[in-house]
Amino acid sequence: MANIEDELFTQLAFGKDQTLEEGRSYIVKERKPGRSWDHFTRALDDGWEGLYVTRQHPNHVEKRHGPKALKVVWLSTTLGKDYVDPHNLGALTNLINAFTETARRAVILIDGLEYMMINNEFARILKFVEYLHEIVMQRRCILILSVDERAFEPREMAFLERSTVPLE
Repeated sequence: MANIEDELFTQLAFGKDQTLEEGRSYIVKERKPGRSWDHFTRALDDGWEGLYVTRQHPNHVEKRHGPKALKVVWLSTTLGKDYVDPHNLGALTNLINAFTETARRAVILIDGLEYMMINNEFARILKFVEYLHEIVMQRRCILILSVDERAFEPREMAFLERSTVPLE
């Protein structure tokens, strides 16, 4: 009985530890990727291969989070290696598709949906997310979306939340 009480106390005091399941898409509502990054790095520590799609320059990611064994893709209109124009959702889809085909166990963190919204209509963003969700289910990957819900209309958030599991 004491174990159950200890477990309940731990969950109440520190929050329930959510284990990520393969084949699932998750959404974390936050202003900046903090909690989503924590979940992402736990998966990396467990042996998953990571792809981080972000508005942060790859050098800033390494400075802030230290060197990690992951691929960083910068959402930018600047041309360069591992840079993807936010207008070109097809190129980003192809890149993610190729990564999930070659990675043994893939975890993907995307924190630039708001920036993609500036450059695309929401319908295109939703199709992109739905396609990624299908890839994740078929290939038993993990997708984490870090979103600032203030950037979306309530109806748009409802669409994004429909096929994702909320993470705290």
